[in-house]
Amino acid sequence: MQAHHEHLKDFNLKVKRRLVYVIFLNFAISAAEAIGGFLAGSLSLLSDSLHNFSDAMSIVITYLAHRISLKGASYRKTFGYRRSTILAALFNSTTLLVIGFFLIKEAIERLLEPKPIDSVTVLWVAIIGLFANLLSMYLLRRWSGKDINIRSAYLHMLSDALSSIAVILGAIAMLYFGLFWIDPVLTIAIALYVVRESFKIMNRSIDILMQSAPQEIDVREVVKRLEGLSEIKDVHHVHLWNLDDKTVFFEGHVNLKEDLPVSRAMDVYKKIEGELLKMGISHITVQFEYCGCPECGVIKSLEERGYRDE
Repeated sequence: MQAHHEHLKDFNLKVKRRLVYVIFLNFAISAAEAIGGFLAGSLSLLSDSLHNFSDAMSIVITYLAHRISLKGASYRKTFGYRRSTILAALFNSTTLLVIGFFLIKEAIERLLEPKPIDSVTVLWVAIIGLFANLLSMYLLRRWSGKDINIRSAYLHMLSDALSSIAVILGAIAMLYFGLFWIDPVLTIAIALYVVRESFKIMNRSIDILMQSAPQEIDVREVVKRLEGLSEIKDVHHVHLWNLDDKTVFFEGHVNLKEDLPVSRAMDVYKKIEGELLKMGISHITVQFEYCGCPECGVIKSLEERGYRDE
């Protein structure tokens, strides 16, 4: 057991180090591409800089999530600081959406009125960016199969590398064939990708902050499973929400068929816990009742209780 904990500690330390290296590397290349894009007059290089920056921010959020999760709760902040990463993700995605739409607008104007572009600068900066992306992938590759967050960061770096390859090919087309319209077209393609991913992050962040039920868990299925237990008559006042990107909470009133003593009610609780854990719900609060609510035995379905599809 001690050896396992030592191995886990060593794993976390090495992963944190690699993540910090990747973060600094990506912020550096984002800055280099932004400067190169302005100097060369290339919107595609600017959009690739935005793409790299968005992925660097996603890794920062992953890193902070781990660091902040280590900070305990207080008397005022009883849940701790775990939702701070959700606020950061919402701010980040909103900012990226604004920048993404701005780049699309600029690219459309550039298509209508083409401007000269320093293709050589674009080519060399994009090549440097590609090497930085490949180095980031190398730093994360060993652990990408062991941790879902590292896997996500690794895939972000892969998408950055593909984006850099697209810019390199565009720079070659401009340099040797004079196809300057490729720059705004690539800009629109990359910016649309960033906008789409930012919308996903924004929607997910808003869902969590609004305490919506996780999309991957059907509240009706949760109730159905619990009401399938032999000791339970019905389940009502159900609430299901995410505290952060991973932790799912359940709260509900459970009406028992019999007036059970506390010791037997705890056996029922263990069954409830077992069913909910299978569905990925780890924090469970149950209020047991024996016809304890006015609607007990009257309201039978979630729909009758005011629940609806969205």
